[in-house]
Amino acid sequence: MPAGGQAFWLHTEDGTRLRAMTWPRDAGSVRGTVFMFGGRTEFAEKYFEVAGELLERGFAVATVDWRGQGLSDRALADPRKGHVVDYAEFDQDFATFMRDVAPTMPRPWIGLAHSMGGNVLMRAMHDHPDMFAAVALSAPMLGLRLGSPFVSGMLGLVAAAGNRSGFAGRYVPGGSSAANDVVPFEQNILTHDRARYALHQLQIAAEPKIGLGSATYGWLAASFRSIRKVMQTDYLTAIKTPVLIVVAGADRLIDRDALVAAAANVEQGELLLIEGSNHEVLIETDEVRIKFWAAFDKFIDRHLRPNPR
Repeated sequence: MPAGGQAFWLHTEDGTRLRAMTWPRDAGSVRGTVFMFGGRTEFAEKYFEVAGELLERGFAVATVDWRGQGLSDRALADPRKGHVVDYAEFDQDFATFMRDVAPTMPRPWIGLAHSMGGNVLMRAMHDHPDMFAAVALSAPMLGLRLGSPFVSGMLGLVAAAGNRSGFAGRYVPGGSSAANDVVPFEQNILTHDRARYALHQLQIAAEPKIGLGSATYGWLAASFRSIRKVMQTDYLTAIKTPVLIVVAGADRLIDRDALVAAAANVEQGELLLIEGSNHEVLIETDEVRIKFWAAFDKFIDRHLRPNPR
């Protein structure tokens, strides 16, 4: 954990307890605050390396575990089920985090999100157009790559039908409680970096409560609904925040065409393709991460005041 971090609890209006973390900085030496939002299954510890790199760049940092993952409250009796009723619940988590934490953090505010967190942050930029000075999204979940368009469409129908039929809290077909700590590196589709993958396996082994298994019918149905909502052309054109959308060239989870379309329709959208990267760009090899940070630095420099250091 980078030095200077603080961990604490937040409580949403529906009574859900969220775990948040911040790394404040002295006002005289800070460029602003980067708010980090992880993807499905992820937790604050996974991004300690990223937090340290942002601190080195002169930023304060803040992050939160979404409900249903990390050390935040789980909705179901089986804590390994990745579940949500609707993304409005994630909207509530975001609102609570920004209401209770953001006022204590220096401006300007920058968003940095991965995968599912990118979907939630797109919703936030639409609803709060003046909140962030700029936002960078790593492989945002704006389209799921689940085979052919026909297969993806069928899975969407299956998820919706299962959700309506009382299966909302059940694992999707083939799902289980197994978290990444039991998936061998050779079988993973998230990163090419063996050391970083092993580190995250050790984190879950050290604290099993942060581990998360497969998604439920409810999560999958809610995700399809949110993707359809966010990807409407008029929804995207209403987003005025400068947005950098990073495409992982070897991603087997996110639909590349959806990210291209999103970047094209957001007024200040920019697209970065990193060839050879698996889904988790920020947890990838040094070669991939160097490309990401170079693009991030240029993007942020264009939209923020110069680094006072």
